[in-house]
Amino acid sequence: MTLLHDFIAAQLALLPVVDRVAPQALGYGTDLSCVTDITPDAAEVDPMTPRAIGESLARRYISPRTSVLDDNAYGLDLRARLNTGQTQASLTGLRSQIRVESLKDDRVSDADVTLTFPSRSAMSVVIAVTPHATDDEFSLTFFVTADGVQLVGSINQHG
Repeated sequence: MTLLHDFIAAQLALLPVVDRVAPQALGYGTDLSCVTDITPDAAEVDPMTPRAIGESLARRYISPRTSVLDDNAYGLDLRARLNTGQTQASLTGLRSQIRVESLKDDRVSDADVTLTFPSRSAMSVVIAVTPHATDDEFSLTFFVTADGVQLVGSINQHG
């Protein structure tokens, strides 16, 4: 067996070395602007911008846990929380779950979540996000209904 290992090692040493191109910071490239579907013009977005981070977080909030094959910890389907009674303890727990899900995105350093239920069939989520790339905090407002999660209005930068 040692002879075989030595032969394989000698053959591997003869192979040419291929230099890899260094990935961008955090390995992100260009992305399409979307939450549930791409825009009609297939607009691209810089993945390090507040818009891209917001859209990415919105997708997390409509994806049931285990719905992404290679990441069983991805997703927190907020739609499943609608039309249920909410105690103060369950609201606190849900705010914490939203924060934890937000922090799973490599671009998010911190997230402060405010959660309200204007009706039993809708929730409003406001998240103050601090990205890793800069210290410029921005806030996102999501409106959650049975139809999905929608970014509401503009993204407000606090930086």
